[in-house]
Amino acid sequence: MGKETNKARKKETMGRIRIVQSILRRWDPMDLAPGDFAPADEYDSYAPHIVSVVARGCPVEDLSAHLRKLRKGMVCMGDNPKLDMEIAGEIMAALRSEGLDNS
Repeated sequence: MGKETNKARKKETMGRIRIVQSILRRWDPMDLAPGDFAPADEYDSYAPHIVSVVARGCPVEDLSAHLRKLRKGMVCMGDNPKLDMEIAGEIMAALRSEGLDNS
């Protein structure tokens, strides 16, 4: 792969990560209002892995389960499977519109 191709792929991947980061800020399982009452990047570290698993063909149900696992790992966070599924679906739709299709 040429240098320009690598640059283009990196740019595309970073764009996808930024999209997922913005969706995760709305997910906000700890109710911190990232950017208002907490650092804007509170959940950003989860985005690269999410982009990666979607690129490998992760179904929406598995992505929702992953979000649920992340939520449960946070101190005193209750279960919200409906929101986790909604956010997983939103992530999948956003990444598909960016050309990252898992089908």
